[in-house]
Parts: sequence; structure tokens; C-alpha cells
Amino acid sequence: MAINKLNALLGCALAVILCGCSHVNDYGTELPYDAWRLGFLAPNYMEVWIETADVLDVKGRVFRRAMSGVAAIQTPPNLRADPRGWPKEPGDGKGKHLWSADVPRLIYVRWQSLAEPQTYEA
Repeated sequence: MAINKLNALLGCALAVILCGCSHVNDYGTELPYDAWRLGFLAPNYMEVWIETADVLDVKGRVFRRAMSGVAAIQTPPNLRADPRGWPKEPGDGKGKHLWSADVPRLIYVRWQSLAEPQTYEA
């Protein structure tokens, strides 16, 4: 009899744990994704160092340093390209996936241009 009660208690605890791990947002609907990607790129010849990219999602959760490091940059063949503007097919940039994050409300980025001695933030 004691073993049946213990099995029932363990079964209920397991059910509660599994329900808590499901991908359901505050509105009771399942999210259509497990993660979304934060990617950064720069124009030809404009190297950029990303100090930090912080994300605030719509649930109010903060993801500090969701991305940092060098942004993606295309190197033209033989370094022969027009340095003005962006590449014709820039790609999706260098980045990381944010797992369990909801839709972003705010993305804060602070970066340094390595081509000019200046820091930017947006």
C-alpha cells in the first residue's frame, strides 16, 4: 500500500515537472519556435567589434550579452570592390540563437568601428 502511494506521488510530481517544461507563453498558446537568431553584419572593408547586444523580450526577461564579438564581413576577391554601401547579397550575418526567448521588445547594441576610432550604440 505504501509503495502505491509513493508511485502515485512520484507520478504526480513528474507530471507537474513535465507541464512546467512545456513551451507555453503567458497567453496559453504554444510558441511557433524554440529559438530565434540574432545576427550582425557590416559593409565591405568596415570591420566592427560588437561590445554587447542585450535583448529584452515581451515578457520582460533580459538576455545580457546575447551576442558579442566581430560582426560578419565579406571580403571581396583580390580586395577589389567598391567600398561604398553594402554587398549585393549580404547574408544573415554572424550571430547566436536565443533559446526560450519570446519576441524581442528591445535590442540594445553597442559596437566599435575598427575603421574609425568611434563607439556607437542603438
